[in-house]
Amino acid sequence: MRSLLAAAALLGHATTLDAQASALPPVISAEWLAPQLARPGVVVLHVGSDSSYRAAHIPGALRLDFERVIVAPQQQGGLRMELPSVDALQQGLRQLGVSQDSRIVLVFDAPARMLPTGRSFFTLEWAGLRGRVAVLDGGLPAWRASQRPVASGTGRAPIVGDVALAPDASRLAPRDSVRAAIADGARALVDARNEASFNAPDAGGSATGGHIESAVSLPFSSVTDSEGRFKPREEIERLLIATGVIPGERTVAYCNTGFQASWIYVALRHIGRDVALYDGSYEEWVRSAP
Repeated sequence: MRSLLAAAALLGHATTLDAQASALPPVISAEWLAPQLARPGVVVLHVGSDSSYRAAHIPGALRLDFERVIVAPQQQGGLRMELPSVDALQQGLRQLGVSQDSRIVLVFDAPARMLPTGRSFFTLEWAGLRGRVAVLDGGLPAWRASQRPVASGTGRAPIVGDVALAPDASRLAPRDSVRAAIADGARALVDARNEASFNAPDAGGSATGGHIESAVSLPFSSVTDSEGRFKPREEIERLLIATGVIPGERTVAYCNTGFQASWIYVALRHIGRDVALYDGSYEEWVRSAP
């Protein structure tokens, strides 16, 4: 009996290790992706317009309709760039062939679409797919620069998947937790907007001027090069430390609407930082200011 229990324990441990080993890093390279394309369960999603998808995409990739799948319809008087309902997101992902065992790679068609790619990454991690979603470093341009093939046209028809989402609340930093972080310093606040917005005088309720008390500035554009490739991890870490965020410190990223901050979220996940997103961001903050 003891030997059976021991064997079962070792099997369970091995299964756990296998699961951990198969977890996707937040950012992957074209060299990593190329041999994975033929493997079952790998879902490549092209983040770009329909015309850009038809012109060129990674073979087997499907187009992710960002506005339809990733973003909730804006309500009158509501905040912009809100998370979709779990049911709507789950249905959208299933239609793209995402199943329980899928590993998802997000590929932007051009550096101008880094931000919707980052927002998609954050949304999928919030939805419970952490370790099962990654961003292709440099996107489609990096893929093409590595002399790898592309496809054109309408692409393949996906087989409907069966993914079941279970949102991870730890990915979010609600407004009250941001207020608490200001009071006790338990988390660093990182503002992902450009320095002009960060340093602008408070515009009296505007979602563009000023910044949250105690926040530091780390513009989303500072962590990548002009081609949309992430800078070396050590350099991103140095940039973060230069703002005053110490190694190991828990971090909350924000911007105006949670859009630009999602790219900083990817970057900090990439370097192994513990990061959450204040999704309401400055737009919500200024509305709720006393």
